Amino acid sequence: MVKIRIQHEDPDLLAKIRRRLLKANPDMILGNPRKGSNPKYDGQQKYACYGDIKIGVKRQRRSKL
Repeated sequence: MVKIRIQHEDPDLLAKIRRRLLKANPDMILGNPRKGSNPKYDGQQKYACYGDIKIGVKRQRRSKL
C-alpha cells in the first residue's frame, strides 16, 4: 500500500482531478478535498485529498464518482 496526498489552492479543481484519478485507478481510494488546519499557514491554507492505493486490489468506495 502507498499513501497519497494531492493538494491545491482551488477545491473545485482538486475535486475534478480527484474524480479523474479515481476513474483511471480502481485500486485507489481518495477522500474529498478538505482545508488544511496548520496554524503556521493561517490565511494561506491549501486543500488536500488523502488516500492510498493497493495495486491489483479493486477498492470499495462509499461515494459515487
